[in-house]
Amino acid sequence: MGLGDFLFALTLTTNEAIRPLTMGLYKFIGEYGTQWNHLMAVATIAAVPIILIFITMQKYIVGGITSGAMKD
Repeated sequence: MGLGDFLFALTLTTNEAIRPLTMGLYKFIGEYGTQWNHLMAVATIAAVPIILIFITMQKYIVGGITSGAMKD
C-alpha cells in the first residue's frame, strides 16, 4: 500500500469498519510518541492469516513460480 492509498483512506473514508489495516495501525502513532507494544501486537495478529495461507498454499505458490521460470 503506497502513500497515495494511505492518503485516500485517510481523507475519503468516514466509516471505521471499512478503513484498511494501515489506518488501524496509524492509530497507535501519536503526536507525543508511538505505542510500540500495541502497534507490533496488531501488526503480528494481522500478519498471521497471511502466513497461514502461505504455509497451506506454499506447494502451489512455489510450483507456479518455478513453472513460469522454465523455458520450453
